[in-house]
Amino acid sequence: MERIEELEAEANAVYGNHRGTVGGRTVGENEVRDILRTSPDEAVRREAWEASKTVGREVEGTIRELARLRNRLAREAGYPDHYHRSLDLQEMPVAELEDLMSDLEAATEAPFRQLKERLDQNLREKFGVETVGPWLLSDPFFQEPPEDGSLNTDRFFEGKDLEALTRETYDALGLDVRGVVAKSDLYARPGKNQHAFCLSVGRDYPYDVRVLANLRAGRPDAYWMNTMLHEFGHAVYDRHINPKLPYLLRGVSHIATTEAIALMMGSLAEDPGWLGTVAGVPVEDLSEKLVARRREDLLVFTRWALVVFRFEKELYADPDRDDLNDVWWDLVEKLQGVSRPPGRDEPDWAAKIHVATAPVYYHNYVLGNLIAAQLRDYLETHITHGPFYENEVAGRYLLESFFGPGARENWRDTVLRATGEPLDPRHFVASLK
Repeated sequence: MERIEELEAEANAVYGNHRGTVGGRTVGENEVRDILRTSPDEAVRREAWEASKTVGREVEGTIRELARLRNRLAREAGYPDHYHRSLDLQEMPVAELEDLMSDLEAATEAPFRQLKERLDQNLREKFGVETVGPWLLSDPFFQEPPEDGSLNTDRFFEGKDLEALTRETYDALGLDVRGVVAKSDLYARPGKNQHAFCLSVGRDYPYDVRVLANLRAGRPDAYWMNTMLHEFGHAVYDRHINPKLPYLLRGVSHIATTEAIALMMGSLAEDPGWLGTVAGVPVEDLSEKLVARRREDLLVFTRWALVVFRFEKELYADPDRDDLNDVWWDLVEKLQGVSRPPGRDEPDWAAKIHVATAPVYYHNYVLGNLIAAQLRDYLETHITHGPFYENEVAGRYLLESFFGPGARENWRDTVLRATGEPLDPRHFVASLK
């Protein structure tokens, strides 16, 4: 266990400090995203995409060693491997979760293929190419779809203060985040961890909760607006757990329930109502496009999450297999419809930080989206009878029914009590239509 902790810290340091090179210039993740979102030059885009993967070479050996050690612990506890142990400790029966993910794969197959064909056609015309390489997509892993040029959600936040919008959003719910903001590290600087996360320090009340992010001063955009709302969704959950609970129960009900709140809040960055009433952006003429964009986001992210989920199962079944690069790209091609570059044989799977430092986690984003869809539907149908994000009643309801109970009950019971029914994927599937 000590060695696992050491290796995780080493891997985390590599991800935080690694920078790629584009055009002889060192670039971080923010710059790579800029290039993939805006550059019209295919060669530059390809160089940026390849630069984003170079960290994989540095950490591949560390991840394989971590997988071996995690498997060793799992087998000593009677499990086949870490994949099975981790799911069991997350109260997720393996067969049940695999059935759910297979059902979601089937439910998203046809609409995703239609979307991908349309995106590819648009990209072929835009860049004048016959084959759509992965660098023509606007995200290094195709976690989100390229934007329609007429939408450009970044422009909604030009001149906006993302910190202030985050505070105003949670103020409207009656959930104060000022203390968290004051203790947080929100702006990018050289050598800083390039990702974003929420950290709860201890379980003594008043809770010490902090967020790390990488906002760029003077350059607000939709990505970091979503991320701020997302991470502070984790924060309000952590801050409002009932302090009278026994110490060991002063935590979230489950990873998936805290992701549900974070995902529900983060999605507001593209919500026409929130943009109009909170961000003060007149988007009436773009409402249909924004709704369509949200549907595309969910489709693309679900297919991406399936890749990580299925890959990690293979990784822990045999961390020493020499064809992991092929396993990764086979899944990317099958589930995301993204063709591997000819002759490419690189550990691109290792470029994703979660594989190293948050193993067997990604399915919780999928479950979080399912819970978020069901929770928002319940809030707006039965509690606020309108947009939940502008009503303090919604905040009080979340505090009492979702945050307050902490980890005193099974996550399924939390969902049942908070929404009046067991987790039902139909709410999420309905949002894809």
